[in-house]
Amino acid sequence: MVKRRAFTLIELLVVIAIIAILMAILLPALRRVKEQARQKSCAMRIRQHLYALTMYADENSSKLPLPSTGGAWLQDVAINTVHFMLDTGMTREIFYCPSNTNHQKYNDLFWLFNNQSWNGKRFTNYSSSSFIVSGYCFILQTTTGSRPEIVRYEDDSEQKIWLKTNQEKQPASRELCIDSIMGVPQNNTLYGRNFGQVPGGIYGQSQVYDQTSHLKSDEEPLGGNIGFLDGHTEWRHFRPDIESGVAVPRYGSSPGFFW
Repeated sequence: MVKRRAFTLIELLVVIAIIAILMAILLPALRRVKEQARQKSCAMRIRQHLYALTMYADENSSKLPLPSTGGAWLQDVAINTVHFMLDTGMTREIFYCPSNTNHQKYNDLFWLFNNQSWNGKRFTNYSSSSFIVSGYCFILQTTTGSRPEIVRYEDDSEQKIWLKTNQEKQPASRELCIDSIMGVPQNNTLYGRNFGQVPGGIYGQSQVYDQTSHLKSDEEPLGGNIGFLDGHTEWRHFRPDIESGVAVPRYGSSPGFFW
């Protein structure tokens, strides 16, 4: 009878150590692959937004759906505009980035903000001032033209503008719909801001933070997809101007918005 040699404890520990090392090498790579897939899915959703907004302008004498106020939150979308966008074939899912964990986990809080009723296809019993909190920001002028000038970075080739129509000059360089990259001031962080825990109205109601999409950590976004007026999208890495060790937002302060 042939005797089979069993593994010794040391050999088992060596095998376990090798497996642990391989997992430590492979898991970050797997996370990167998953995030890249989410970035591509996100870009497709932004293109849907661009298509819907273009259709809106085509039916409204080239005018884009302008917000009525210059509030700090660029991702608020009026319910009437949401209904139009849904009628173009968009779905509730398309309004949110797949990389934004809070928007996915607590979606009802963002989609049903202001306590509107949702019947699965449309909102009911809402007011003219009702809006959703979407997962994307819109670089739109207000009906009163009250937004301040967008901050210009050193490497910008031109001054960025708030959009009013789809007939602006140089549409291939005019940002319209962008990933939500926002941060509130916080000391002792990489850029002087917290991008993963951004308190807003939903935090006041339900203690759920808003947050930046495509996060590397609460202190650092990876970047975001940018949708342009001509319909194309680009990925842009997070590279803000820095003053006194703090990232300078394009718009606002608490939160500050970056693109």
